[in-house]
Amino acid sequence: MYEVRDFAQVADFLLPRKNQVHAVILVMSLVMVPGLIASLTPIDIESYDMESSELTAFKVLNEDFAASEEAYGVMISIRDPIHVQNGPIAPHIDENGDVLHGELPSASERVGYSGESAGLVGEGIPLGGILNLTVLREIEVKIARAAADPLAEFMRPLVSALSGQNVAGALALPDNFRSFMAGESMLTRGTVNLFGQPVPARTNWDDCGVLECLEFDDANITQAHIDLAAHRMMLHSDGAMLRWLSTDRGFTYDESSPVIGPIGGKMTEDGTFADDIEWGPGRWSASTTWILFQLSRDAMEESGFTHSWAEAAAEPDGYTYFGSKLRTTAPINTAEECRAAVDAGEKPCSAEWAIIALETNLRTTDELTLTMVIGEGINVEMNRELQESAILMAGMAVAIIVLLWVSLRRFSDVAIVAATLGFSLLWMQGSIGWGIILGNEFGFKIISRSQFSNLLPILVLALGIDDSLHALHRYKEERRSGKAPQDAAHSSMSRVGRAIMLTSFTTMAAFTANLTSDIAALRSFGIEAALGVGAAFILTGLWAPIIRMDWDLLLEKRGKLPEETTGKVHMIREEWLTGIADNSSKHAALLLAVIVATTALAVPVMMSLEGDFKVEDFIDGESDFAQGVLLINTRFSDEGEPASVVIEGDMLDPRVFAAIQATRDNMANASANDPGKYTTTPLGTPEMHAIDELVWFAEASMVVDSTPFEAVGWGASDLDCDTDSNGLPEETDRDCLRFMFGFVFTYGIPAGGIIPTIPASIAGLYILPECELDPLAVHLCDDGTEPEYLRMTMAWGISNAEQFSLVELALAELKMDMQPFQDLAAQDISVRAGIGVASEEFPVTWAIPTGDPVIRYVAASSMQNQLQSSLFLGVLFCLITLWWGFRRIDSGFADYSTKDLLLSSPVIIALTAYVYFTVGSGFAALLGVWLVVGAGLWGARSLSTAMFTTIPIVVVIIWLYAIIALAGYGLNMVTVAIAAMALGVGIDYVIHVVERYREERSEGANVDASIRAIGGAAGLALFGSAVSDVTGFLIIAQSPMGFFASFGLFCAVMIGLSLFASLVTTPAMLGSLARRRKTQTQQVEAQ
Repeated sequence: MYEVRDFAQVADFLLPRKNQVHAVILVMSLVMVPGLIASLTPIDIESYDMESSELTAFKVLNEDFAASEEAYGVMISIRDPIHVQNGPIAPHIDENGDVLHGELPSASERVGYSGESAGLVGEGIPLGGILNLTVLREIEVKIARAAADPLAEFMRPLVSALSGQNVAGALALPDNFRSFMAGESMLTRGTVNLFGQPVPARTNWDDCGVLECLEFDDANITQAHIDLAAHRMMLHSDGAMLRWLSTDRGFTYDESSPVIGPIGGKMTEDGTFADDIEWGPGRWSASTTWILFQLSRDAMEESGFTHSWAEAAAEPDGYTYFGSKLRTTAPINTAEECRAAVDAGEKPCSAEWAIIALETNLRTTDELTLTMVIGEGINVEMNRELQESAILMAGMAVAIIVLLWVSLRRFSDVAIVAATLGFSLLWMQGSIGWGIILGNEFGFKIISRSQFSNLLPILVLALGIDDSLHALHRYKEERRSGKAPQDAAHSSMSRVGRAIMLTSFTTMAAFTANLTSDIAALRSFGIEAALGVGAAFILTGLWAPIIRMDWDLLLEKRGKLPEETTGKVHMIREEWLTGIADNSSKHAALLLAVIVATTALAVPVMMSLEGDFKVEDFIDGESDFAQGVLLINTRFSDEGEPASVVIEGDMLDPRVFAAIQATRDNMANASANDPGKYTTTPLGTPEMHAIDELVWFAEASMVVDSTPFEAVGWGASDLDCDTDSNGLPEETDRDCLRFMFGFVFTYGIPAGGIIPTIPASIAGLYILPECELDPLAVHLCDDGTEPEYLRMTMAWGISNAEQFSLVELALAELKMDMQPFQDLAAQDISVRAGIGVASEEFPVTWAIPTGDPVIRYVAASSMQNQLQSSLFLGVLFCLITLWWGFRRIDSGFADYSTKDLLLSSPVIIALTAYVYFTVGSGFAALLGVWLVVGAGLWGARSLSTAMFTTIPIVVVIIWLYAIIALAGYGLNMVTVAIAAMALGVGIDYVIHVVERYREERSEGANVDASIRAIGGAAGLALFGSAVSDVTGFLIIAQSPMGFFASFGLFCAVMIGLSLFASLVTTPAMLGSLARRRKTQTQQVEAQ
């Protein structure tokens, strides 16, 4: 066997200069303090620092369109009667108007879901549920609170599709009832058709049967009036009323009701009910409804708010402990305060906090109902859970300190480990912070922090504990053999220091594989992890034994140095670990057969893993945010999450206009692989809103009254627009489209017949001219030229958007449905070709879906896939690092071995080919040259040792993935990151075992004695480190935060598997290999 390298030269350099080492480390620690401060900036969970067409389209959407007016939904659900009876009475504010956060009802107090079309009845339930008159009045109080909220000045008009009324501010059920019962709803107004013929109203509020037709605000109104109005809106609105009610909406029997309806009936796609439905007295009821807001993003940002969490000012009073629970206590920031802060050079206010403050404002009125904002506040919630988990982190620290003492049995050892771990964290965070500072200074982003950054301190703690225990246990072993502190420190650093270097370098190699990613967050994760591991190597692997030596020298000088006695139990008896390693070697055949069989069974289980995104895997499943997602998926499953399509090219081409409806038609005709996840109307028709609908509404308004159109250019001599037989613009005429686009963009849609007034801001969501339009001739620019329309959007949605496998199918289906646009493009429409290349033959240059659910899927899937890819690349990098680390002593160019190159060539070719296909030709060429040079210098035997060391951890990763699958989890960013950490941390365990075995063999010990030595100081350190880490991770697993809980659980499993790999699998492989070589030698000698 080759002579084993050691760290003697490093020890010879550092130990005599121990005082300088201490001084340098302390100075460097001071230098790290500014970096530490810079690294404490908040991490924006919704910031995707990566390149993709979908994200580019999202930027276009937010920066160019009036889509900067964002819609927000607040869900209002009936509260469980038990909590109503036993809870405090609203309003939940004190005499000073301050919110009583301790009184606010929780999300769990909502009434249960009774099932689709089941209605809402039961003891204590208000008649009609959310359609109860008293409940509607409570919702009105919420609207009044919203009107007085600091965000009220940023609220923009909304148009009700049910009533046709234009509402400034909040839109809710009471507005629809008020319009209907005042006879102002488009359901109660007659109109004319395209031929000018009168069309009667769909229903009325003039004949109320036995009831007097009263208005909504009449003091004499009763529940019967609400029941009748709700019934008429339900039957005559083509499903528009259904959208305001949760899917448990249903007509339930009540003999005292004057309303006759379809008991238990479900409306079909044509708006009717099945013939066999029984009609009888009763009322409509449901559990949940909405309040809708439209806020101007631009106006908010101009007034001192920001939608970037990372750029916003911190809110130290945003969370308050109530007992052991940390609750969100959103600050109330006015526009004046935020503008003043920005003007003073301070950070802007957070728009996310403002939305949560609005929700809190509305919740103060909760009595019969429960208020929840939907899909907002993810950063607020994540930070709350992180801060709440600090208690668990403190508990983990205490537990680890206790276990460290049990392992080391000296309080000074525990203090050394704790100190070096603290300095390691300081150095890691400080170096990360300096990366941020330098990146900002030179305009080059080095660090792009993400949710993965939250895992790094735990990684450094795990590695640091491992490194320090190995260094100190080896020191103790040398002291027990009678060596002085200087000699013991020298031996520890010489022998274990090299193993720690290898573990650190391989871990850094595993994580720096992320540098090949084109996602900034993953590249940053690799850099941050490498910085942390490097800090742990220097401070816990090298500095710790120097501190131990200095301390002991001081005690020796004072005559107080205790002896390291033999037989002392360090958490576990040394002979037990020796026996485990020895027995694993002796029963290698059986053990390896079991391991191979188990791995063979685990591989298909691992391969069955599929990507997913479960909210509860990332945040507390009981949090308001997670409960809001659950409510959407159960009670508004047909609504889904809004998304968009951005289209570029010549939007005035009539074929592009026609392609919108053609796409809708395709969406309605599902293919065999359609997952059925398009947002639909309550009647089941897929929804896609675009500019063509507004043009049709404008044409309908023009039929009733063309005066507004004529006043701004309709019929002008310079407008060459063909009209149909009814005098309406032809949609196949480019000039007609130019006028109609300009009109709706500038003026919106005037009321006409049943067509409500629709503000121009709505049109700004869908179409965008490239010039300022002439307000008196909307078909022209203000300079008299003809405007171009080069971009438009279409609005659609995805239900169950957290199920990535279904989102993938939905996006594939949408791409097929958008074939009409593809037919108008010269290239794949998902690839942005540039607006300037649009031609008469191919007017479309880009058409791609985007929006929150799309970019979340794209970002998460890309990160997950690239993490997965970098995991395998990390294995290869670890292998190459170990090959270098195990290189022979005589590795100069004079000793270059062509034979070793030839023996290593299959591996070189395989490694280079994999890198070529996964990373690129340039990097593959550099790697290939390096390996060709290295193979002859390092030796083929070093390569076999590196492969031998890597195999147990590959088995660990396979088993870990299988356990993740069996536990019911899927592939997501957390589980893939854990697998990457399993490689980085787990291989450390095996390296220490292999290095100790090689050391013993180099000193002349036989195979059995060398394997038993593994259970000595190395085994004690491994066991102590594993127990400490597993205990800490299991404490973290108790966190309500899904991100930490799953991370803690599977990291504990990973550490346990790594310990098994080091003390069982590796000795078994070593014993089996040694016996195989012995047998081969005997056979050769026999010949």
